[in-house]
Amino acid sequence: MFGYIKPFKPEMKVKEFDTYKAIYCGLCKQLGSVYGPFARMTLSYDFTFLSLISLSLKEVSGLFRHEKCIVNPLKKKACLTTCEDLTFGASTAMIMFYYKLKDNYDDGGIKDKSLSLSLMPFARQAKRKAAKRYPYLDEIVSECINQQNIVEHSDSLSIDYAAEPSAGALGRIFECLSDDKTEQTVLNRLGYFVGRFVYFIDALDDLEDDIKTGGYNIFYKKFVAQQNTNLEQIKEYAKGVINLTIGQIASAYELLNIKHYKTILDNIIYLGFHNSLYQVLHKEQKRLNRERELYYGKSI
Repeated sequence: MFGYIKPFKPEMKVKEFDTYKAIYCGLCKQLGSVYGPFARMTLSYDFTFLSLISLSLKEVSGLFRHEKCIVNPLKKKACLTTCEDLTFGASTAMIMFYYKLKDNYDDGGIKDKSLSLSLMPFARQAKRKAAKRYPYLDEIVSECINQQNIVEHSDSLSIDYAAEPSAGALGRIFECLSDDKTEQTVLNRLGYFVGRFVYFIDALDDLEDDIKTGGYNIFYKKFVAQQNTNLEQIKEYAKGVINLTIGQIASAYELLNIKHYKTILDNIIYLGFHNSLYQVLHKEQKRLNRERELYYGKSI
C-alpha cells in the first residue's frame, strides 16, 4: 500500500475530514513514538485506511485530544490517542517498508540501491521490533514478497496470477482486525480486493516508466504478448480492471457491520477509490497544467 487509498475531499464535510485528519495524525505520532522519528516517512493514506477499518468495527470508538504537531509545533491539533488499532497500522507500515526497501535494492537501479542501503539500518531495526510484536505480519509480508518474485520471473500473462501475492497478503492482514470468524471472512475478502486494487493501480501508475526502463508490468507484458502495444489501449484495459475491482471492494465492504466513521469510510469506498484512479489516469495532464500555470500564471 503506497498512498492511493484516501478520501475524496470535495464530497467530505469539514467535520468528517477533520476526524480523518485526526486519525492520520494519530498514526503519524504512533509511528514516531514506537519506531522513532524516521518512521514517520512511511506514513500513508493506505495505512490510515487500515487503522480506520479496525477502529470502525470496535464497540468503543477511539479517544481524541489536542496535541502539538511536529510539522507545526506552535499550534495544537486534534489527534487520535494511542490505541491497538494505530499500533497495528504502524507495525504493518514498518514491516512493509523494510521489504519494499529490500525489493528495491534487489531489483532497482543504482539510485534505488543507494537509497535502500542508506535507509536499511533504520528499516531493519524497526522491522525487528514490529515483527516481535506481530510475528505473523512479518510472515505474511515475507511470503508475499517471495511469491511476487516468482510471479515476475514467470512467463504467465494472467493479471490474476500477478496480483495474487498482494491480494492474498492484504486479505490475511485485514482478517487480523477481528476475532469474530464471520467478520474475519468478510475482512479477508475486503482486504483481498483492496490488495488487487493497490497492485493494479500501482502498475498503471508506473506503466510509462516501466515501458521506458524495462521494468516488470503485467499490463504492458500482456499487451506485448498480443503484439498490441498502444498505450491508450493498455490504459483503457487497466481502467476497466481497476473499476471492476473497486466494485468488488464495495460489495465486500457492504457486508461489514460498521459501528463508527461510516460516513468517512463510505466516502473512501464509493468516491475515494474512483478519484485515485482518475488522478493516476490524468497525472500527465495535471503536470502540464501546473507547468502552464508556472509559466503563464493562473489566470491563463
